[in-house]
Amino acid sequence: MIPYRSADLHGVAARVREQVGEVERLLTEGDAEYTTWRPDEAKWSLVGHVAHMAIVNGPYLDSVHAALEAAHARNVPRSEGPWKHSMISTWFVRQNEPPPKRRIKTFKTMVPDPGTTAEAALGDFRRAHERLLAAIERADGLDLGRIRFGSPFFGLLRLSAGAAIGLLVAHTDRHIWLMREVNRMRVEG
Repeated sequence: MIPYRSADLHGVAARVREQVGEVERLLTEGDAEYTTWRPDEAKWSLVGHVAHMAIVNGPYLDSVHAALEAAHARNVPRSEGPWKHSMISTWFVRQNEPPPKRRIKTFKTMVPDPGTTAEAALGDFRRAHERLLAAIERADGLDLGRIRFGSPFFGLLRLSAGAAIGLLVAHTDRHIWLMREVNRMRVEG
């Protein structure tokens, strides 16, 4: 869900709010055993997925906020769109959309602590999504295709601010899909 026009940001913000509700529901509909159950040692529990989203989204949000602040300070021309995003960044966003097309190797720094509680993971997730909503609000009217920065995890990958916002939404959708898969596997036992 990469925004290409200022008007797209309202839909993106609505999806972010829906994501918070979906994650809250998935994480609170069962007991502690339910939220920490893992299909196998190589897969994460519901808590693991939520904790991972907060771990990954935090540095991206730091970069997005810094890029937006720099754009405001430089008086970057305002634009309602359409914005252009690089082919590589749009491809990268699509690779993160559900259902997963391929397994993406997770850097060790992005692997959640297995001792994380549901409450802690959900709190971190909510704070990250509040920051995402603040970034979307701050971005309104800026040309999100022209504002670019390097990925906080892989600096050679340059993203537009719009693609980065789309990446955060896609990454969350991917993990919501994976959380539903964990629930399906638990039921099928």
